[in-house]
Amino acid sequence: MKPREKELKEGINKCEDIIQQIEINSMATQTQINELFNKIRTKLDEKEQELLNKLDEVEKYKKKGLELQIEELNFGIESIIGSCQMIEHSISLPKNDKNDIQLTSMKKLYESRLNYLSTNIWRIEPCHNPFIDLLVFRNEEESIYSSISNIGMIDSNEISVDKSLILRNEAQRVFKNEEFKFEIISYSKDGNEMRNGGNGEKFGIKIKKELKLKDGNDEKYEWKIIDLNNGRYEVKMKLKDEGKYLIFIEYHGIGINSSPFKIQVLSKLKPINYHEINNPTSSLQSEGNTYEFNRPRGICVGSNGNIFVADSLSHRIQIFDPEENFISSFGSNGNKNGEFDFPCSLAINSKGNILVCDSGNDRIQIFDSEGKFISTFGSGGDDGQFYYPRGICVDKNDNIYVCDYCRIQVFDSEGKLISTFGSEGDEDGQFNDPRGIAINSKGNIFVSDYENNKIQIFSSEGEFISTFGSKGDDDGQFEKPYGLFIDSNDHIFVCDYTLDRIQIFDSEGKYITKFDLLNPTQITIDSKTQKIIACGDNNEVSIFYQKEK
Repeated sequence: MKPREKELKEGINKCEDIIQQIEINSMATQTQINELFNKIRTKLDEKEQELLNKLDEVEKYKKKGLELQIEELNFGIESIIGSCQMIEHSISLPKNDKNDIQLTSMKKLYESRLNYLSTNIWRIEPCHNPFIDLLVFRNEEESIYSSISNIGMIDSNEISVDKSLILRNEAQRVFKNEEFKFEIISYSKDGNEMRNGGNGEKFGIKIKKELKLKDGNDEKYEWKIIDLNNGRYEVKMKLKDEGKYLIFIEYHGIGINSSPFKIQVLSKLKPINYHEINNPTSSLQSEGNTYEFNRPRGICVGSNGNIFVADSLSHRIQIFDPEENFISSFGSNGNKNGEFDFPCSLAINSKGNILVCDSGNDRIQIFDSEGKFISTFGSGGDDGQFYYPRGICVDKNDNIYVCDYCRIQVFDSEGKLISTFGSEGDEDGQFNDPRGIAINSKGNIFVSDYENNKIQIFSSEGEFISTFGSKGDDDGQFEKPYGLFIDSNDHIFVCDYTLDRIQIFDSEGKYITKFDLLNPTQITIDSKTQKIIACGDNNEVSIFYQKEK
């Protein structure tokens, strides 16, 4: 026990040393504070004296002018009184030849004097106004207050895990074996952003695959933290396998605000020349088999490569493996849980659950990856309910977007209504039977406006951004655009239903190329193999293997 006792005493000595250092640093910091505010007070005193001197100068100037004006007016009054007295005295003298001669000789002088006094322009109104005020420049005044408030803070170099933040580009794509960067912004317990570093070694990172949390092991992941010495810390990491991950950022073993956050690691595939897409190389349809299709309208690919097909007039969902072999199907005609009436669109969320637009039943049904019923929501025409929903997709947060007659409705992952946008019409932001919906890497929402023959683009908040396309059979025009898909490079695929073609556009809606398919209703791309999978009213699900450049 002796070594343990010695260890504890050493801990006490270290703490006492820190207490002494705190007292010394506190006194030094107090001196800095006093010096800083003495400088500020000196400047304020100088400015105060400058304004007081100017005030005294203006006061004296105005008073002097008014005093001179008073002297001038008093002179005028005295002149008038004196002249009148002199004339009255002359008139009152006894009448005799001598006085008459004198009065006659003074007559012109009196007339001239009276004329001057009566016609002279005297300054009656005061030559100065009484106004003397302090003209305060409010912007500068507020700036001074703000500057004083932000001129300094007491920094204890103690980070608050509750207030610190993670700064990253959420639209950035993360590829395996490529560096991924973000920053940690540290805040003090007082809520002030810290301006100095020194805490890099106290941060820790745990990285776990989202679907394998129990088996997570961060030893195989590469990461490092760089102290930027300004209160911010840059994190660099490389992940070797594709998939969805949770990133945990900890300070002294405690998770900071915004942690954990999700990322999806992708395989970086070679660029594809979409101009070389020709006839399909294979098909999921094989006449006479149990999985023969009857108007397939929706398709999607799971993270394991399984292909899901909404077989609308057979009222079921069919599942195929990555090698295009039939696995199983689920659903039948009806309106009970797990039954369908014309299922026409599919989406898969981050958990691998399948979301189905059960159009004829005016609802969305959710199933697990094997087709086991989980939940349902919708039905009806009010907000949060549906009238023949046609298109569906999910964003990176598993929020659900549904095309519903003449509007788009947005729900959380549990089916709780978040917002709606759009109305019936043909103007910007209005719809006439929207049937396809997809989201690009920036979070912008693309909607195929079926009856209005155009694609409309909205922000993630549902605010209208732009539109492209019009009715016609030229390149870039549409005749009943149906399903939509956006690839990893934000290329836009549009099923041009009536014109039997799929058109491809760049991220801004500029036409690139097209390829043929009879009455296409939906298209998707397997992110691992890059094979294009499309369906339409030819009762087939066609596979296109793209040729590389």
